[in-house]
Amino acid sequence: MIMAKPAPKLPVEQAPPVDRFPSMPAAGDTGAADQREQPRSHAQDLSEIILDSRRHGHACMIRDISELGARLETSCGELPKRFILANYTRRTKTLCRLVWRDGQHLGVHFLTTPRAFRIDEGL
Repeated sequence: MIMAKPAPKLPVEQAPPVDRFPSMPAAGDTGAADQREQPRSHAQDLSEIILDSRRHGHACMIRDISELGARLETSCGELPKRFILANYTRRTKTLCRLVWRDGQHLGVHFLTTPRAFRIDEGL
């Protein structure tokens, strides 16, 4: 009986780790590699994603923000490409475009300048 030789083991190349949230610097990183047009600031703003003609919304947290966009954290399911983001901490609202999503984190681009609103006036 002839025994087959085991296949030689080939070296496995490992891809470098991917930075899933490029707006947040890695530990020990100075953040100098961030290529954003506007740098984002850390935030913990209580907010809401407003859908369906302002009748339905999903709670979210703004984790970082700039003049042009933000990174949000939410547990909601599918979202449309455009929605209103109501920032209750800063009392502003703006129309947003969904740029990327990775699980509970998503990036949005502001399509309008955030404008002030009063909590009692509605959105």
